[in-house]
Amino acid sequence: MLIGELLFHKGGNKVLNWSIRIITFITNSLVLIGFAMLVDWILHVKMTSKRNKRLRTTYVIVLTIAFLVLFHTASVLSIMQQHNYQGYGWTYINFQIGTVMYTLLSSRHHSSFYSLAVVLLVWFWWLPNVPHWLPIYLVTLVLMWLCQRYGTKIGAKPLYYYPFGLVFAAPFLYVNIYSLHGIDVGWPFQMVTLLLTLFYLWEVHYLAKRQRDHQATLVEEARVDELTQLNNFRVFNEDLLAAYDKMQAGGEAYALYTFDIDHFKHVNDRYGHLVGNLVLEQVAKRLTMITAGLDFPVKTYRTGGEEFSFILFEIEEDFQKASAISQMVHDELSKLVFTTDKGETFSITISLGEDRSLKEDRNYLDVYNRADKYLYSSKRNGRNIVTVRGITLGVAPHP
Repeated sequence: MLIGELLFHKGGNKVLNWSIRIITFITNSLVLIGFAMLVDWILHVKMTSKRNKRLRTTYVIVLTIAFLVLFHTASVLSIMQQHNYQGYGWTYINFQIGTVMYTLLSSRHHSSFYSLAVVLLVWFWWLPNVPHWLPIYLVTLVLMWLCQRYGTKIGAKPLYYYPFGLVFAAPFLYVNIYSLHGIDVGWPFQMVTLLLTLFYLWEVHYLAKRQRDHQATLVEEARVDELTQLNNFRVFNEDLLAAYDKMQAGGEAYALYTFDIDHFKHVNDRYGHLVGNLVLEQVAKRLTMITAGLDFPVKTYRTGGEEFSFILFEIEEDFQKASAISQMVHDELSKLVFTTDKGETFSITISLGEDRSLKEDRNYLDVYNRADKYLYSSKRNGRNIVTVRGITLGVAPHP
């Protein structure tokens, strides 16, 4: 009974009012966080359907408008239930501001801006008792454009993000307070909850971003050879399959070069594995430099212990060109000189095999099998030899 009397007392009513506002803020904050996570998921999830990829931004726009309508409807119902405007309806304005701002910060597509511009045009026009709403709307458009155009920079630092968030919210708060003839909305609570809304939206956005970056790092590490920083065999296999499919679909030819470092076990046994790792690193570095100067798109790989490969894409049928590239790679790698901790110097040679894709290939591994066969043909013929499309080229013995 005492509790009941307290709640009906004037002071008790204030406690009840504040309790309702706080609970409303907490529950709808959870809804807004769910919205932010859903927007982030739509924008970054890997979609296999071309239709879904094309409609990705449309989904975000529809979702944003739906949540704006949801918060507006909840605001109206709350006002009707409490029979006054103070606090109850205004609690939802922060969520609407957060919804608009989060979409613009997250989506770089112009259609998001244009769609929300139309929605806010209707919103500002619809508000009663605001005869000069158009200039405020134009200011809002400028802030929206800045939000989307410089979203990455604004969201990168709290020093930019929070002041911009307050400025972004100002036109929305102004037109609504003017529409309600300057009613007291409880400004301390309004501004504190606005800052809290900006805070957890920022946290959701960058928590998701950090998670994506971490996953991307793990994926990258799984696709790159740690020692040489070249693509690993997994990527090589994927690229070879993709090149084969592309050739089958459009006739785009490609060539595969694969080579071994001759007597690499001897290097490890004589100089140690640290020196052997140095050899692999330097070969990879020089190979990257050599292939970067070629006239064709290229990707380089470490496909085994001391085995390296590279694929040339969009090639022309030219045996002389293929021979020249093979010979150049052989010669340039033979120029490498390595020095041990004891001051000993040595160099290496390679055995290389090359072949190009053929229209009659029935499997993406056919070209690899041929290039690998020619590589071993070079090794059987004494190493330090290049074999291009089954033809062994003469190479002077390495000094």
